[in-house]
Amino acid sequence: MSAGLAVSPRSIAVPAVVAKPLRVGFSWSFVGWVGYAGCQWLMLSVMAKFGNPTVVGQFAFALALSAPVFMFTNLNLRVVQSTDALNEYAFSDYAALRLLGSLAALSAIGVTSFFLKLPRAALVVVLLVALFKFLESFGDLVAGLMQKFEKLDRASIALLLRGSISIGVFAVVFAIWRSFPLSLLAWIVCCAVVIASYDFRVARKLASFSDGKPWLKWSRLRSLAAVSLPLGMVSTIMSFNTNIPRYTIQHVLSVADLGIFASIAYPVTAATIVSNSLGQSALARLSRLFAEGRIKEFNQLVLKLVAVGAGLGLLALIVVLACGNSLLAILYTPEYTTQGSLFALLALVAGLNCVGCFLTYALTAARQFRVQLPISTTCMLTTFLASTFLVPRFHLAGAALALLCSACVSIAATSVMLKRSVARTSGGSERAA
Repeated sequence: MSAGLAVSPRSIAVPAVVAKPLRVGFSWSFVGWVGYAGCQWLMLSVMAKFGNPTVVGQFAFALALSAPVFMFTNLNLRVVQSTDALNEYAFSDYAALRLLGSLAALSAIGVTSFFLKLPRAALVVVLLVALFKFLESFGDLVAGLMQKFEKLDRASIALLLRGSISIGVFAVVFAIWRSFPLSLLAWIVCCAVVIASYDFRVARKLASFSDGKPWLKWSRLRSLAAVSLPLGMVSTIMSFNTNIPRYTIQHVLSVADLGIFASIAYPVTAATIVSNSLGQSALARLSRLFAEGRIKEFNQLVLKLVAVGAGLGLLALIVVLACGNSLLAILYTPEYTTQGSLFALLALVAGLNCVGCFLTYALTAARQFRVQLPISTTCMLTTFLASTFLVPRFHLAGAALALLCSACVSIAATSVMLKRSVARTSGGSERAA
């Protein structure tokens, strides 16, 4: 049994998993995530074209404030659920814990916003974005259930519906009325309708919300929380790690500069989104290979994923170097075209993150949750120190360089810990044989 995994005393009866070829799952996951990312980019583009960098900056700050809080309270239950190959917990356990955590996150963000004494416009944006993250947390949980049973087609359809409908309505409302809060509210309502009408309808077919036990049984929730807490802490730290340069930009430079950085950073994350989609589609498969002791197949799949990640990163960098300024002019406004070097740096960061993403998925599939905590903490400290030193000197380029340093540390540390985990499992399998 892997370190950090507490075994529940009961086993839940669930439908059998019908494993499809990995390329099928990846294709669906790729379409879903890329489509959703495209919709989110459209949202930023609409803000930039019909608003201004300050509006984008307010939105980026709201995400930077709310994301780490929800990352912690979500406890990365999607990953824990999708790698629960032994069926230790029912979906009702995951749903109950997610509800409690999301309510706590919503409350914490409200209190924090009050003490930060934000301007009224910024406060409204923060609270609306927090409400969206609350709803999104339940879509994420249901996606984990779909992923566990390799129903990646349904998870992708849910993403596409949520993205196209909610972002489409946002774009129309903002273009016509130019009211950012009203547009965010329309975005939230559409998201809620899709989750209620599609996501949870699919969830009811895959797993019962009640397995004959009380829905809120504290002993089960405590056990699940103990298993999930390390990954929740890791997700929180990594979210802070991503957002530290943004906090520094707003503090040292301005909200408008933050808006420019966030806008330019988003297109190059397309490569990272592709790697995440492939990682999500492979996670359940990797988890079963590792749990069954099929280490050779596990290693082969990890190497293939890392090779794909490196290829995606190289492709993103080539595209940006070849036509970065032209892309920025098309995507946003002419004032962004002076940031070609920043665009290239962020493309390099995205490429390294692709490789690190697959290594982290492999470590997670091995159920090595606790070991990820020191890795993520080291990355966060690296980003903090680099941002503190580089942003005042090199401005937006300094923020990109800080992320670059962190990505290199992440790849090195994760590779070492994954190698050790595989070696221990291989040694145990040989002794058992």
